[in-house]
Amino acid sequence: MNAIVNKAIENSKRIVPQYWESTVKGRLNGGIGSVYDQFSTVEELEKALLAADWRETTHPDVMTGCRVFVANLEGRFGIVEISELPSDTVLIADDRKNTGRVAMTVEGIRGKIVSETYLIIGEEQGEDVVFTFHPGEPIRPSVVEVSTVSHGSRVSVKEAKELGFDLAKIV
Repeated sequence: MNAIVNKAIENSKRIVPQYWESTVKGRLNGGIGSVYDQFSTVEELEKALLAADWRETTHPDVMTGCRVFVANLEGRFGIVEISELPSDTVLIADDRKNTGRVAMTVEGIRGKIVSETYLIIGEEQGEDVVFTFHPGEPIRPSVVEVSTVSHGSRVSVKEAKELGFDLAKIV
């Protein structure tokens, strides 16, 4: 399985180099969401990904047509269950990627350490590339549209639950 993942990383660096570099940088210590506290450079994290012992798996929250791999590479999961937050927590609706759908975000907390990293491979220009990787299990993307709650809106825990949110990204 390592050969498949390593080839997808190589392809990503060649086919979508800016995306690959920004994805890796976003996972470094000090980034937002799911991060690796132990890595402070792109080179360190990339070396760890290439050296990891990957095994192919499946996951119900990964888009059909993608391949999912998992390895024992510890990191900090950047998602929290909204029900675990104090009731006075303010969440912010976020569509910074302009998808037309919002996710909930929360500031000022740290995610839990998890032992596994998931890596998702899909096709770009007819070749396998890494769509994403992160500590912790994949989660289903939000289906709540910006017409329901606009980007940047501040909502309570109660309001977020009423909108159908169970999870918030740590920023």
